[in-house]
Amino acid sequence: MKKIVNSGLLLLILGVAVLFFVLDPNKHELFPRCLFHSLTGAYCPGCGSQRALHSLLHFDIKGVIGYNFLFLPAALVILYHYIHPILNRLFKWKLPNVFYMKNTPWVVFAIVVIFWILRNLPWYPFSVLAPS
Repeated sequence: MKKIVNSGLLLLILGVAVLFFVLDPNKHELFPRCLFHSLTGAYCPGCGSQRALHSLLHFDIKGVIGYNFLFLPAALVILYHYIHPILNRLFKWKLPNVFYMKNTPWVVFAIVVIFWILRNLPWYPFSVLAPS
């Protein structure tokens, strides 16, 4: 059963990746707008993530950073989560899985809240954190 669920999840992820590769969230109404931004006018920590994913799939790193500064570090940490067991097996390393460390949820929470506050400040350099 676990293999079926994992296979289905992989197919879903691939399908979403193809959708975001082919369609630009800036130009299509298919993609939902941020409800928080629509109601408040302020940016949430995830604002710009759809456009950042589209940019990442087109290898536009400048675009990724411009849309959501935290998107690339988050993607790299998630990639590490899935690759670290393979690296440990292949090279006989003992890399830790940062997802399961005791303080990880608090560190991630603090980073997200600080980013949320800073990206809504209207002064330079904080205004650069708002989606471009």
